[in-house]
Amino acid sequence: MTWATLADVEAELARARREDDLDRFLELLGDEELFVPIHRDEAERLARERTWSPAKACCAHGGEPSLQVFTRGALPDFGTDVVFLSGDLDWATHGLGHGEQVVFNRGTLAEWRVGANAVLPWVDANPHRVTAVEQQVERLYTARYGLLDGPVAHALACGAHQAVLSAEPWNVLDARYHDYVAEVRGLRDWWGVADAASWRAAMDRLLGDSYQLTTGNLVLVLRARSGLALDVYGWVEVVREWCAENDAEDQAGPLVDAVRRIVRYEQRFRADGLLAPDGVVDSIIGWDVGRAVELARWGLAVGYCDALTAELMVLEAGAIARRYHESWAELATGYVLGRLLALDGEEFGPEYVSAARVRHRLLNDPASPWSTLDFGASGPHS
Repeated sequence: MTWATLADVEAELARARREDDLDRFLELLGDEELFVPIHRDEAERLARERTWSPAKACCAHGGEPSLQVFTRGALPDFGTDVVFLSGDLDWATHGLGHGEQVVFNRGTLAEWRVGANAVLPWVDANPHRVTAVEQQVERLYTARYGLLDGPVAHALACGAHQAVLSAEPWNVLDARYHDYVAEVRGLRDWWGVADAASWRAAMDRLLGDSYQLTTGNLVLVLRARSGLALDVYGWVEVVREWCAENDAEDQAGPLVDAVRRIVRYEQRFRADGLLAPDGVVDSIIGWDVGRAVELARWGLAVGYCDALTAELMVLEAGAIARRYHESWAELATGYVLGRLLALDGEEFGPEYVSAARVRHRLLNDPASPWSTLDFGASGPHS
């Protein structure tokens, strides 16, 4: 198995350090999500209070007097009582005072202690070389320290679309590599998840006995069973008949509206090459699979599950992906349609553009797991 590129900014940072090239070193950091350690109880307070915190307010751990800043691949294990916050280089150096120091990637070959009088003028003079963390999106990262083959790697690849959209390594399942506060807030605000029990309930709605069949999923199931393919009028009639037979006449309007929306999206998909000229989408379970993989990562990151439980949930998501799809392309198109039905509102706006662009890259980039891992098996191409 050959990977075209592996994310290894730490090696580039180590080279810049050896060459004493601070400009290159800071330029590399300026395009990365950076992490600082913070005591878990303090992070929990920030999450509850929705308080913004500069990096320098976080803890100095292990007797280190200087502010510690790490790239993702250099994150140490400080134990369960220490988690991380993340941001861009501007955030990481905000508020540093005269005479203070920041130590980057402590304990690695790239460790460099830089004074505020050196790093702050560079940040001020180079705003175009610092990428705001919210703009660090649509990045395909394959981490050297992550999983590259085997069943778990294959299952994680089923969630790659979601990982690329948020610029996270697709092949990592580890509690350390996250902004703890951001994940706690995201689970609470987007999922209504605030503890282990509600996290498990959310996973069950995506993968288990409490699976929620959306209107989009239901009408696609009815079309697939009918074999009507592109016969839109026949499809609508099947939907109306199902409503009458299941005492669900009040659902006829929303379900027919879902048919209309899907037809419009499929027409656009064909025009843009996401579907063959006579192709249709059979399932949007790929959307649920992608979210389930991400939800497993987040649950592990904030301590709502242990590593084994997260791994088992990811493996279940991968098994479901293979059960309902026959290729990465089919899974990807289902993911895109599911995402658009949930978030786009038929605007064909940024949600459509970004999701379609990420799908294209994952299917065509030699560095993508979809180019290397066989969809029908839990291992690499032979």
